[in-house]
Amino acid sequence: MRGIPELVIVNTGGDSITPNIVIAAAGRKIGKTLFCTELVRVLNEKGYSVAFYKLKKQKEPVTECLSGPGREGSDTWRIHQAGAAEVALIKFNEFNDIERFIPSSPEKFDVIIWETNSAALLIENSTIVYIDGDVAEPKNPELLDHASVILEGPFDSIPAGITGLTLSVAGLTGFTTIRPGWKLWLQSEGKPVFGRGVASLLEAIRDSGSILAASKAAGIQYRRVWTLISHTEEKLGVKLIRRSRGGSGGGGSSLTPVATLLLKKYHFLESALADAAKCLEEDY
Repeated sequence: MRGIPELVIVNTGGDSITPNIVIAAAGRKIGKTLFCTELVRVLNEKGYSVAFYKLKKQKEPVTECLSGPGREGSDTWRIHQAGAAEVALIKFNEFNDIERFIPSSPEKFDVIIWETNSAALLIENSTIVYIDGDVAEPKNPELLDHASVILEGPFDSIPAGITGLTLSVAGLTGFTTIRPGWKLWLQSEGKPVFGRGVASLLEAIRDSGSILAASKAAGIQYRRVWTLISHTEEKLGVKLIRRSRGGSGGGGSSLTPVATLLLKKYHFLESALADAAKCLEEDY
């Protein structure tokens, strides 16, 4: 890149900066345009205005911009069909020529997606995605050191979750399919003693007043319910169920104060985790 200025594409729009997502790849037929198309489709469905520019370096000294979808079946045509508000193929020889051939002002769009290897490091405020693969002589391997997202190609379809993660890395919220998950239990002396299964059974017994009714509601055999509760009582060293036998009321089962306390602690922690997960989703 001898003689190339450090930055030739300035992409600012007043107080806001339009995010740039640059897609580069180690070789041809590795999924670069396919991924661009998927990004445009997902952004368009969310109501974002997207521009797509494919930069193609050539030996000819003339720089030209072929604006519009182009012929049916071409890369730009497919991306236009996916919902891009503006598409253009920019053929260039000198990097200094690129900026003045961009059809519209950057601030006109919410997101700009670029498909380029050679000019990837010259685009300001960009998130670089590099699609790697089993290529004998990969193109622009130096981009691996600058890429925020590295994908393993080739691929014929975009694996679930990759698009959302890429858009999240680019600073766009509400796209990732990654969600918090957890398995919660209470423990005593470092050993699990009380989890979701037992909590659900105790709640069913509390609400129905009957172990039999609770087992039917949970779809678990009566004997299995007793086994789970008995094992929990053995671990804790205290009773969780109080049984009344016979009499005019016909008997039944209720929770001991210890069981009620454990349920309260369990639900407090469960609620706190749910609140934390909600905050995490709102941020990302």
